[in-house]
Amino acid sequence: MNQAAASIMVIGYDSDFCYLMRRYVIKSAHRVVFSHLGQDAPALARREKPAAIVLEVDASGAICWDVLRALKAGRGTRDIPVLVCSWLDQEKRSLEEGADVYLQKPILYEDFVAALTNVGV
Repeated sequence: MNQAAASIMVIGYDSDFCYLMRRYVIKSAHRVVFSHLGQDAPALARREKPAAIVLEVDASGAICWDVLRALKAGRGTRDIPVLVCSWLDQEKRSLEEGADVYLQKPILYEDFVAALTNVGV
């Protein structure tokens, strides 16, 4: 798949975050696929086969960590790079749980693109 046609999946709960990620994904010449945390994000990721996944982690975190573990344990999703984004200082836990990159909010476009490049997208 050529890079311009690759999709980036955004799994989030905050509409402002999802809007910003949509703009960043489109600006980086990728297609965006959305999933809210209440949806079956791992199943959508298996179907869509995105080049990378952006996962927003909230204060409660429980659902977010479950989604990350399911993505990293899933046969069709374990090799998809996951970028975890949060206001909270969650870098250590994110990497321990299987994230490929951790981005602290607020996220600048340049940091987003650097993270994608870092994971080979």
